[in-house]
Amino acid sequence: MVHLVSADKDRLLALGAELGMRPEWLQYKPLKDPRTGQRVPAWHWDLWGSRLRELDREGDAGAPRR
Repeated sequence: MVHLVSADKDRLLALGAELGMRPEWLQYKPLKDPRTGQRVPAWHWDLWGSRLRELDREGDAGAPRR
């Protein structure tokens, strides 16, 4: 399982739509900005199973082979 985290909610929703995630599954959790120490809005998806494999396949498309 991975947590896919961003302060850009729209970007996470767009990715979630591509992976077949329902918008109500997106979780809100403010995180501390390490530069300022202030809490900032952030959202995350919990990905595992077939959705994680799909994300992994998409990431491999542009990655150089070793």
